[in-house]
Amino acid sequence: MPKIKILVADEIDVSGIRFLSKSRFTVTCKFGISNEDILRLYKDYDVLVIRSIRKIDSKFLDDSFFKTIVTCSKGTDHIDKNYAEKKGITILNADDSNNISAAEHTLGLILAIHKNILLSDSLVRNNKFTFYNYERSELHGKKIGIIGFGKVGSLVGKLSKAFGMTVFANDTDRKVKLKNKDIVFKSCDYILKNCDIVSIHIPLENNFHFISKEKLNLLNKGSVLINTSRGDVIDEKHLLKMLKGKRIKSAGIDVFSHEPDIDKDFASLDNVILTNHIAGKTIQSRRKISDNVFRQIKNLFG
Repeated sequence: MPKIKILVADEIDVSGIRFLSKSRFTVTCKFGISNEDILRLYKDYDVLVIRSIRKIDSKFLDDSFFKTIVTCSKGTDHIDKNYAEKKGITILNADDSNNISAAEHTLGLILAIHKNILLSDSLVRNNKFTFYNYERSELHGKKIGIIGFGKVGSLVGKLSKAFGMTVFANDTDRKVKLKNKDIVFKSCDYILKNCDIVSIHIPLENNFHFISKEKLNLLNKGSVLINTSRGDVIDEKHLLKMLKGKRIKSAGIDVFSHEPDIDKDFASLDNVILTNHIAGKTIQSRRKISDNVFRQIKNLFG
């Protein structure tokens, strides 16, 4: 029986390779190789392992010979999944592996905004230790609305409750509502209008600009918006206008519409905290993702 040949094209934790039998699989790591070189040099390979930074479009799928493409990410919007399905190519992703990391990062952004941590750090570094004339507030008693109450959103809800916040949720999945009977589910509009903090946890698939201009306009002036899901689930241009006009209090954003070339206007704002798409990326999640994807490969090929 011929070996299953795996190409790892992006830099990942490869510790999960230990689950693969050496007699059944062979793994080649070529971190950062271009899509063109993949197609040119690895025509006889069966499995391609990538990260979400790599785009896999219909042209690549037409020219490739891979039976399976594995992405070391929860999201799969960087892959043309519909076309892959037509071509008979299996797409695997790393669901469940970075939920804790993403939820913790969400709370980190919320805390940094409400405690004004970045400003405080700057004051200390600039010898202004006794300057206290800036706002800090408690999370206890605040209302948080979580749009998308799946694996990450529900963890954000649990952490928020631990801080004494009142949790409202919105989700279209009936099973999610049945599973979380202790949570008050409200409409998206209700959450946007009434919550002090709104946190977005929905996939990009079927949700492009779900948080539209009209929905953003429902936010109250004192609200804080958090997005650690995908940049394009929000109308980013309108969010920028609202932040510039102080039409909402603040935002914490980890994901953007055109990564890594994000809109430069974000950098000029003092009422937003920006992180570089790291919510789900920690030492622990990298290891769990590796274990997850290589176990899936093992199970798929036997």
